[in-house]
Amino acid sequence: MILAFFMLFAGGMLLGGAWSFHRSGKPWWTRILLLVLGLVCVAVCIWRIQT
Repeated sequence: MILAFFMLFAGGMLLGGAWSFHRSGKPWWTRILLLVLGLVCVAVCIWRIQT
């Protein structure tokens, strides 16, 4: 359960970073990378909570 909350926190930080990178005009590949990593963290969180 602790891993789920940690992954939720990390995923939220990465998604916020992707949004920040989008607003500041960083390269497209960094935005996509942060977005994918954030979504993976949130998916792991949801999977851990359900099991």
